[in-house]
Amino acid sequence: MRPNDSMFTDSERNIVYLAGILILAIVTFRLISLGLYPLYDTTEARYGEMARLMLETQNWITPQYDYGVPFWGKPPFHTWISAASFSLFGVSEFVARLPHFVCGVVSLFMVYGFARTFFGRSTAAFAALVFASCIGTIVAIGMVMTDSALLMACTLAMVSFWLSYSGRNRSLFGHLFFVAIALGMLIKGPVAVVIIGIALVFWSVWQGVLLNAIRSLPWSTGLPLCLVLTLPWYVWAEIRTPGFLEYFIFGEHIQRFLVSGWEGDLYGSAHDKPRGMIWFFWLVCAFPWSFWILKSGFRRLFGGKALKSEGEQGISQTASLNRYLIAWMVAPLLLFTLAGNILPTYVLPGFSAMALLVAKNNPLTRRSLYMALLSLFVLAILVGVVGLGKLNKPSESVLLRSEMQAIGTADLYYWGHRPYSAQFYSDGKAKLLDDHEHFAFLLQQKVPFFLVIDHRKYRKFEAEIDSVCRSKRVLDDRALYVCHP
Repeated sequence: MRPNDSMFTDSERNIVYLAGILILAIVTFRLISLGLYPLYDTTEARYGEMARLMLETQNWITPQYDYGVPFWGKPPFHTWISAASFSLFGVSEFVARLPHFVCGVVSLFMVYGFARTFFGRSTAAFAALVFASCIGTIVAIGMVMTDSALLMACTLAMVSFWLSYSGRNRSLFGHLFFVAIALGMLIKGPVAVVIIGIALVFWSVWQGVLLNAIRSLPWSTGLPLCLVLTLPWYVWAEIRTPGFLEYFIFGEHIQRFLVSGWEGDLYGSAHDKPRGMIWFFWLVCAFPWSFWILKSGFRRLFGGKALKSEGEQGISQTASLNRYLIAWMVAPLLLFTLAGNILPTYVLPGFSAMALLVAKNNPLTRRSLYMALLSLFVLAILVGVVGLGKLNKPSESVLLRSEMQAIGTADLYYWGHRPYSAQFYSDGKAKLLDDHEHFAFLLQQKVPFFLVIDHRKYRKFEAEIDSVCRSKRVLDDRALYVCHP
């Protein structure tokens, strides 16, 4: 049963209130920061441009990373929500990131609600505080990526399964579990199902309740519901762009996983990391709570008796959740331990469980508040560094925002390489130019055009265009030319 919140002392109640204030401060500060820095290349700018393209072309089935060029790397959910946000509020960095921030807040409320149901208000406040103050959570929920939405789907699946298995409105939460599976399939694809599956199989075998866990779900109605929500898009996407399923299922989920620096990647984004690097990523992204866990050790966390049956109502409400939460937390780490193509944000699906674990096994104290304050301080530093332009990451925001009015209706070209941020900040005007004959042809057309070149990388070509084009602006390693044939 949930502890009686009325038994709090004034000191304990004050700490809970302070935790709530800290959570609100972190979330509010992150919300405000969403528009303080540009979309950086490549990931955020690419996904932001895909959403802008989806809205412009009204092609809501197949995401595109250039006009008429399909993006097969991910399902469309993250593009849908950013494009829908653009349609409501206009195109900007803040608006692109807003729905991903909302996904993170939804996960936060699920963590709080789950802990409130089983552990009481103090533990719920602590769990929400841990979740909100992890560096990985803070960063990811403000980025145009798939990870915040995947975190939401995995949290919904795991929370729904436990509520169903513990006999709390089994039909509702059992079907919500399958809705979460469908959502994961539209966010990340089969890997979402694998992460959830690893967690549930690991826990149920550990507890010795595998068959009971399988029988607890409404397969006869839940599975069809999941298929109805997912299959139409997968079938339609294959019909619209044949070859999608082969690349996405076999390439993105088998070759990318097994082959470091996978050369079959169509988008040049395969990452070659040492095997086991995911555990280091977890240590960093879960800061400062990862060090809390390491210090306290897993001895207490692995305690707890096996779950006991209570007739048709399932497990005892007083049974330990430790093993369930541990399995949930480590599932993405186990999946990606042998993978080389990984990013730090791949650890995120287990963060809700980590927050619940920390809160469940430790009291909310002033020391906990100091830990969260440390995260807020780190967040403020990060936002300051990025907002002041001190982070050396590529983006065409500054160059194009100041020059788009001058460019007007003229053509805009990028020599040799066109960043995704150039497409986004030029509203799709930026084109790739990497052929000398094409450049000569443009000069023959007697129509002015603009050209951006990396003057450090293409010094020889820059000398060539100096004779026919006028340098308009130089910014860092890029030079903008206006060519008047």
